[in-house]
Amino acid sequence: MRLLFMATLAKTLHETTVGLDLVHQLKATGVRCHFVIDADNEAQLKAAGHPYTLVSSALGHGVRDVVARTVREFRPDAIVLSDYVGHWLTHLVNYETDPWYVQEFGVPVLPIDMLGLADTEREVEVLGRTVTIDANLLDMPLRLRPVPVNRPRHPVGPDEMLYRANSTLRPLTERTRADVRRSVGAEAGHRLLLFPTLPWQHTMRTRAGPATRELAVRLPELIGHYLRRLPSDTRFVMVGPYFENLGLPAERVHLEPEYTADRYHQLLGATDAVMSCFLTSYALERAVLTDVPGLVATNGHDLPAAAADAALPSGASPAVRSWLADFPGPVPSFHAWPLRWSRLLSGLLHDNPFAETVLHTEILDEDAVVNGLEAVLYDPAVRDRLAGARADYRDAIDRLPDTAQAFTAAAERLGIGR
Repeated sequence: MRLLFMATLAKTLHETTVGLDLVHQLKATGVRCHFVIDADNEAQLKAAGHPYTLVSSALGHGVRDVVARTVREFRPDAIVLSDYVGHWLTHLVNYETDPWYVQEFGVPVLPIDMLGLADTEREVEVLGRTVTIDANLLDMPLRLRPVPVNRPRHPVGPDEMLYRANSTLRPLTERTRADVRRSVGAEAGHRLLLFPTLPWQHTMRTRAGPATRELAVRLPELIGHYLRRLPSDTRFVMVGPYFENLGLPAERVHLEPEYTADRYHQLLGATDAVMSCFLTSYALERAVLTDVPGLVATNGHDLPAAAADAALPSGASPAVRSWLADFPGPVPSFHAWPLRWSRLLSGLLHDNPFAETVLHTEILDEDAVVNGLEAVLYDPAVRDRLAGARADYRDAIDRLPDTAQAFTAAAERLGIGR
């Protein structure tokens, strides 16, 4: 069977890594693959040893010709969208072309649906506009749903396949963990908190709509205030672009603006906890598999400064009040900082045991965030509770059918590869 993977999302390892993970699990079935990837991810494909075709947003509509040529030369039995939403969004925004030209090649298109789009609302914000994610995946012959972060329920319908998102990622050995911690300057007694950012979050400071742009610019200032309240033996590992207005003391920060997927996984596994303001952060997902506790801080309210005290259980702290007063207009709710995406992502968590694997706090509740971070870093009872939830979630993943067998059965049912 020959599979062409479309992974055109720029400046992130997530989408390409998910595709590579699936290929790894299908290796024993004799699957041959080819990737269409953004040029930023070339090193990842070189390291994996799979053939690939490079694309970039400079192609514009010409991306269609490049993909058409690749299809003619590789002759795939199916095209796999290595993240349906990423494919849709990249073509809509970066290439300014209809994403669904991939359905014109006469082979089945199989989307990897990371967000359970069939079970949630699809309304999102893109560059200041509210748009609805295309529902084409509901008409595609098979939806591939990786866990995490989807609900690990089985059985599912004939047009869906749940599978473990990564079959190899495990907690680090004590020796490797110690080596990685030394590489970031951690000493005995230090606690390491990972805070990941992505290039597109940095880009939103100039490219997004006004409210989202302000969130991208201003929220790090508030986060930095919270992080500086943590005990002095807390050290911060920042992967991705650094937001200078975090204002963290340089001696407590390790920066890794660029990294490989392997290095990212090592950093994640070596830390004591992860914080994110993005509900489906790659770090939070993979923290379940590397057995690292996490905290996600989102905003469930569209708040003008005057309403903060009434909206927050213990009222707004002086620092939050000051921050709100400087924010131009109401602070928009969000589940995917600085994008909002609240209706989509809050639906994904409904009745989903993934929600129990992390602490979830309101970003404008200073005490909740700071106390929550101290708890995931230092409190044995909280760390043990979250460890139990992660173990239960991993057990549910392990009960899913074998990925290679499930995919082969689905392909045979659909006549793929005959």
